[in-house]
Amino acid sequence: MGTPRCDALPVASVETVHLAAPGEHGLRAAFAPGANMVLHSLTLGGRELLDQRNGLVAYAENGSTMGVPLLHPWANRLAGYTYTVASKRVELDPGSALFKRDPGGLPIHGALPRLSSWDIDEARSDEDAGSLFARLDWDPGHEAFELFPFPHRLEYSARATDAAIEIAIGLEPTGDAPVPVSFGFHPYLRIPGARASAQMSLPVGRRILLDESMIPTGETEPCEPGLRHLGDSAWDDGFSDLREPTRFLLSGGDSEISLTFLRGYRFAQVFAPPGSHFVCFEPMTAPTNALVSGGPDLPVVEPGGRHDAAFEIAVR
Repeated sequence: MGTPRCDALPVASVETVHLAAPGEHGLRAAFAPGANMVLHSLTLGGRELLDQRNGLVAYAENGSTMGVPLLHPWANRLAGYTYTVASKRVELDPGSALFKRDPGGLPIHGALPRLSSWDIDEARSDEDAGSLFARLDWDPGHEAFELFPFPHRLEYSARATDAAIEIAIGLEPTGDAPVPVSFGFHPYLRIPGARASAQMSLPVGRRILLDESMIPTGETEPCEPGLRHLGDSAWDDGFSDLREPTRFLLSGGDSEISLTFLRGYRFAQVFAPPGSHFVCFEPMTAPTNALVSGGPDLPVVEPGGRHDAAFEIAVR
């Protein structure tokens, strides 16, 4: 029976923790606890399923996304440098080195990965799966606390089987104030086969309309769920009214990879630039810019409560 390896192997200057499904032919996953627990490699039979883009070190140092990164405390963009949630006004320093900016200068993808180092609590295996558990305390001692001054704890769990990996996040307030929930993931799934013949299936009902800065306008339009040919199309679109089961599928040749929202994610972003070798089906707990726009689409967890969210990547 295979076992998870949590031996902190160095990848350049970034330590890696390995998780293996039992048996010789199951999934092999590699995480970087010191770079916000990014899942930076996922292989099956020696085939890499995730796009590496600029690599793990570039992600850790400057937030150049790759693999399956956690975007926290907000996913995608904010419309500006000020937001107010639960009667608390937060002002981000425009010159801060704690977060990345998009080409238009807007804050994007939350705190830089190198600022969030997770503790591995447990790793184990049984006859069905390999699993690991990790924890991050976001409190006044965290280097990026000023970006999101809401004390809470994040719990990260991963469970790998022969052909699927489930990733779950739990968020619990640790202070006496409510905590807004605006995190997400940005999985870079490599296209199986040639992009020209690849297809994807989208379980979505409405497209979120965006302005010229890629910020939601507050309006949506109907979007027919179902199959799309990828070809030379370009995607950077937000979606709501997700259909059940919320299973995004990417297929090409005789292979397919899926990403299924299991719980806690009510919004999605699909990102596939022209000519890319990847498609991102992004699970989001709230729409882009939710910390600024507020409203009913932004979950808020009261002290004593918890927000649980999970998704699964599966290969066939």
